[in-house]
Amino acid sequence: MKEMGVLARDDREFILIYSHNSRVGKHALAYLQGVKDKLNAIDISKTKVSDTQWTEIAKALNCTVGDLIDKRLVKDGDTSNYGTNDWLKILQNNDEVLSHPIAIKGTKTKQIANGPDVLKFFDVDSAGIEKTFHTEDPTIEKTTNGEGFVK
Repeated sequence: MKEMGVLARDDREFILIYSHNSRVGKHALAYLQGVKDKLNAIDISKTKVSDTQWTEIAKALNCTVGDLIDKRLVKDGDTSNYGTNDWLKILQNNDEVLSHPIAIKGTKTKQIANGPDVLKFFDVDSAGIEKTFHTEDPTIEKTTNGEGFVK
């Protein structure tokens, strides 16, 4: 397993920290793979994120490292007395316990509960995904020159 370098934050780069063993993680990655901006997808089942970086991520999310973990997946029973080092050890050795993928862009950091939410976080133009048919009529006419609609 390779060690991840220093977590660099850039307004022109999307960082997604996820586990390929997580359904939400795979969905969030799938939504971002078509984005034109730079995507740095970090699969924690293959790339190790350092303890310092996990601590920094938790701080940016205004939570503890233990809050990043789905406690239902921890097989140790009573975890009420666990400290940061205990949670880091669990996270380092069990990638599937990461409760939600983590999205980072510049100074913004957020856990993504549903795959499509990652597009909103990164302000990605999702071709009218916000339009609803009960409030606006759909655009069915060509809106750019050179499109070849069948008449």
